[in-house]
Amino acid sequence: MVDTLRIDTGAVRLAINGDENRIIEFNPEDIVFVERFYSLIKEFESKEVEFMEKAEKLAENSELDEHGIPVNTGENIKLVIELCDYLRKNIDHVFGQGTSAKVFENNQTLNMFEQFFTGILPYVNKARTEKISKYKK
Repeated sequence: MVDTLRIDTGAVRLAINGDENRIIEFNPEDIVFVERFYSLIKEFESKEVEFMEKAEKLAENSELDEHGIPVNTGENIKLVIELCDYLRKNIDHVFGQGTSAKVFENNQTLNMFEQFFTGILPYVNKARTEKISKYKK
């Protein structure tokens, strides 16, 4: 008989939309994860400015084609796809390869990324607050 040593790593497991086949796992207590997570947030803030500038530049052209569709619709779509691809790649870097496919499947909307970060942030903040409060005592 072998005894077992159980170690609570602090990992969080979340089922996406309650689907047990779409579980993501991350450890908000792992300092390497936290560093990557906060780096992604900080990097995205500067990247967001870049994307907003591109979007504003595209919005300057209000010309419509013969069907009443903005002539730069293709460029706007490419810009959103570029941002989605950027976020997917970086989410996979922080949370592990395949996370973005598990979470978002084949969907490409900016709103889902906001929902993802809004859902994850409380776990990270809670873990960091608890860690810091230990050392403040």
